[in-house]
Amino acid sequence: MFSKTLPGLAGALGASALLFGAGPLAAHTIVGDRVFPATLTIDDPGVNDELALPSFSYLSTPNGDGTYNKQTGLQWEYAKTITADLGLSIGNGVTFQHNPQATGWSNLETQLKYVLYQNPKQELIFATAINIEIGHTGSSPSSALPADPFSTITGKLYAGKGFGDAPVDWLRPFAITGEVDFSSPTVNINSDGSLNPTHLTWGGSLQYSLLYQNSYISEVPDVFKRLIPSFEAILTTPVSWTGPSPATPTIPGVHETTGVVGPSLYYIGQYFEIGVMAQIPVNSDSGKHLGALAVLDFFLDDIAPDSIGKPLFGATHTSRY
Repeated sequence: MFSKTLPGLAGALGASALLFGAGPLAAHTIVGDRVFPATLTIDDPGVNDELALPSFSYLSTPNGDGTYNKQTGLQWEYAKTITADLGLSIGNGVTFQHNPQATGWSNLETQLKYVLYQNPKQELIFATAINIEIGHTGSSPSSALPADPFSTITGKLYAGKGFGDAPVDWLRPFAITGEVDFSSPTVNINSDGSLNPTHLTWGGSLQYSLLYQNSYISEVPDVFKRLIPSFEAILTTPVSWTGPSPATPTIPGVHETTGVVGPSLYYIGQYFEIGVMAQIPVNSDSGKHLGALAVLDFFLDDIAPDSIGKPLFGATHTSRY
């Protein structure tokens, strides 16, 4: 994620965090008969061996002076299982600012994720994670788009529930996922006196799996049978170290809740996933006009299940699709 330490650049902080989502993109998850895709705004609730390369983002972000800046981002993320319930991931990305033109690399992010509980029959899963954005690993403070010169530690909670156990067939393809994060920077006060807020981020998805419907309820046309349409949302609220609210806010995302919502669509292949989403800013502090997210995600646990696609310790992953 990109953020700015100078007051004149800090307006991009909230919007940039939303532009790239709550954290690294990660794996799809299988619980019982349910496939939870690697959603674009929040992480899915499981651990797997996958490579997201590339993921794409676009949004018109606020500068803080009433103008907006078009930003395009490219990111990558590699996720590796240590055991069937414990996974490690690492990733970062580059942002291209269009007016004025500038380029900057984000700090590296690494995440350790653990599945706390899963019930295959109920298609229910809970997980937790610790994410660290490592300061001084992205663009330098002297660059046009500097990365944070400090680290940020984020605690995360995940949940997913498929409705395959519902008593009526029309409900069974539905599923929901959710994520709640608390992010705390290791430096709260910069050398110029500006503040780095702590943030509470929460989001969710409502999914309808045509993949599930075709496999377990009724056959659908071939062109649709591997699709999972969804509606997603992610919101971020500064909760401390925000300073007094100015009479005329000039730093979007430092005092106000920001976020995006929108429809998304995922294609689940045997060895990969393609996902796209339309980003709709929830207010002017979140961005302007329609944005977009997209990802190409390779399932290493299906591509190479006996080598790089299996956990370092314990049982291997298997796919039902």
